[in-house]
Amino acid sequence: MDFWFLVAGIAIGLAVAAPIGPVNIICIQKTIRNGFWGAFVVGLGAAVGDTIFGAMAAFGLTTIQSVLVQFESWLAVIGCLVLVGMGVLAWRSHPHLTQSVQTPRDIAHAALATFVLTITNPITALGFVALFTSAGLTRDASSGDAATIVLGVFLGSALWWLFICRVAHSIRERLSDSHLLRINRASAVLIWIFAALVPLKVFLA
Repeated sequence: MDFWFLVAGIAIGLAVAAPIGPVNIICIQKTIRNGFWGAFVVGLGAAVGDTIFGAMAAFGLTTIQSVLVQFESWLAVIGCLVLVGMGVLAWRSHPHLTQSVQTPRDIAHAALATFVLTITNPITALGFVALFTSAGLTRDASSGDAATIVLGVFLGSALWWLFICRVAHSIRERLSDSHLLRINRASAVLIWIFAALVPLKVFLA
């Protein structure tokens, strides 16, 4: 395993996951409402989506990338609908610190939602291509090197979600039920704003 390719992959994973977007908002809200580990698993759903895009860029799967761009409008609609639904759930929920345990099934559904949000965003795929190309990572890289980069992308994305969830969890200890309700409502509004921006950004591109 070439250490440089691993470090480069981690850096790319961090760079793609770090910009504040709907998944970041959802993970912060889930951490404050339900605790650290459940929210971290939700973040890993997005990390898996990032890893798939990283694999496409690392192994040069241009056919799949072109298909994503071709169906960009439909993917934007799917992502928008998922965001609207998650915003509604966040707005309608009335969390309590003493009753904030989610079942494994609830966590799995939320992780699937963040995964869908990630893979229905063709802009993320194009971002990976741009990062890989600018860093020259796909030139003369063996399949083993490409696999190492993909591993790094997953680790980098997972590290970001670990950081976000840890920070949000430290804040959770200082909050009351009324704070949680206001955070849920604010999260819902932000998620709806992102839902409105997704198709707008695609159709204006």
